Amino acid sequence: MTVATYAEPYTGTDHAEFKAWAREVRDYRIERAFDPPSIELYDGDWVFRGRVHGEIAGSVGLVVNDTGLIQLRLPIDLEDRRGTWAAFWALDEDARGTSNIHVIVEMVGARLGGRVKPKNGITLVQGEKGDEVVLDFLEDTEELKYVHTAGNPFLPISLIQQPKAWMLLAQADHGLLLTLAANMPRLQLMNISLTDIMALLDPDNWTVGGILDHLLDVWQQSQIVVMPRKFGDSVAPLALTIGSINTSWFDVAAPILEDAELQIVTRRFKNGDPEPWPGAGTNWRQGTLFVGLEDRSGFRTGTSIGGNLLTGLTRSIADVMSNHVEDSYDLFTGETIDETGYRLPGGLGTMPAHPYVVYRDGDWTGIQSLEFSRGPGGPARITVGGQSMPGVNELISALVQYGGDVLGDNLSAAISAGVGFTVSVGSLGGALDSFLNPIYKDSILAHMSVPLLLRAHRQGWGHYLETTSTNVTQAFTAASVMDLRARRRETDPDTSYTLTVANASPWLIGDNGFGHWWLGHRVGGTSKYLMPRVFVRRNRKLDFAWGDGKSLEIQAQFGDTRTPKDALERMTELVAKAMSGLQEIGLW
Repeated sequence: MTVATYAEPYTGTDHAEFKAWAREVRDYRIERAFDPPSIELYDGDWVFRGRVHGEIAGSVGLVVNDTGLIQLRLPIDLEDRRGTWAAFWALDEDARGTSNIHVIVEMVGARLGGRVKPKNGITLVQGEKGDEVVLDFLEDTEELKYVHTAGNPFLPISLIQQPKAWMLLAQADHGLLLTLAANMPRLQLMNISLTDIMALLDPDNWTVGGILDHLLDVWQQSQIVVMPRKFGDSVAPLALTIGSINTSWFDVAAPILEDAELQIVTRRFKNGDPEPWPGAGTNWRQGTLFVGLEDRSGFRTGTSIGGNLLTGLTRSIADVMSNHVEDSYDLFTGETIDETGYRLPGGLGTMPAHPYVVYRDGDWTGIQSLEFSRGPGGPARITVGGQSMPGVNELISALVQYGGDVLGDNLSAAISAGVGFTVSVGSLGGALDSFLNPIYKDSILAHMSVPLLLRAHRQGWGHYLETTSTNVTQAFTAASVMDLRARRRETDPDTSYTLTVANASPWLIGDNGFGHWWLGHRVGGTSKYLMPRVFVRRNRKLDFAWGDGKSLEIQAQFGDTRTPKDALERMTELVAKAMSGLQEIGLW
């Protein structure tokens, strides 16, 4: 359901009528913003078992590109089995018939699904304040950690895997989605219905057409369905997706998603839902998980990372310094802002390229509590390496051995001339090399030391001088460049803030057109002690809590979700991954 379905369209003719209509719509939206979440429980087959009412408390924690947590605290009372049915149902696994429990929480326009934790997911707590059953669920992103990237998903895993590694060069979103989709058919071999298999033994089913129906019904619909998209509709960078049967899709995708600033989006299908995408139809099994990737950052097309309350938010795009280690940001000025995305009737939301939501700190504010932290960053020089550049040790060894052999030959000739008969000293190259090797090995061209001039300029004359990486790598190689960049990111300055905000004060928090912003969107924040500076960061975490006599509370954490990479690092990482993949399949 979207805003347009419950907001009556404007039918007036003058400004006064429009003002009254707009106020009515906002009042209704604010009323909806404080509605308690709708909680539904399902068994392991995604059969609806009931709606939860009267829970003691609940909480939802969402994290960008990671598994969120959903917790329900349910009362249990022997004198009120009907009123506390959910707790009894959750505890009695034998009566349920299936061991898994699923949940769908719908609030502020978002639908969040989850499965009870495999261990300690259902806990009975008995105490002086009363008894309760605590249900802990892992949000649906967890499903993607249990899909592995087979080297060849179209061949039987137990019989043959050739090639041994999956390698796909494509734009990040297309490559990841195609990798996930390619691995789903082979997993269907385990998604079977025992009921329909047993039905094959029933003679009543051996009729014309009857047996065929049961044969076709043995294989169940895929639990995970990838949202299709057209090639050419992406601005994501090229990425090399490499995995094997030992690596999960989530582990393969995590660094690519971070670099491309893409976000995993999941949604459970319920009976009666509209089409997941135009033309998909509605004949999907209840509980089907639809997975897609969205760009909620706008990092590659220009967006805002800060600004000023007086002059507005500035737009910028990432660039790289000449040392290929530090990142700088170029400002866009004079561009005409394309606001057509904000002209959708009845819909709220934010565009990645033009974020506008800013929470202002002050005496009258929607901020209930604020924790603001800034760090200037680490040392202004980074040194990595530890092993000489490829070929250096080998070249020195060859020169020492050659020199030793020449020295041995000359000594033999000199001694022979002195004593009047032939004397052979022999080759000294090997002996000299054995003696000198510990001295010269990894001493020449063994480190890369890069000054971070931009960081030193920002920090001032007084700054920490130098740091090194704990990893030992060969200098002037792809690995050392990546190690250098990784150490720089670890010591980068950071600005983050955690806000506990009141919903609808003034911004509505919600998804699918119900709110002005949601998980992963860029949001601005201010501190009354740093006015009028505005800091714009992506929302990294959203935590919802209700119950215990309190209304719905929302805590949001903002900060950088991506560690930027320049072209050099991306190239070296791509080459390193390609070589690793070729080595794994036996071609290198």
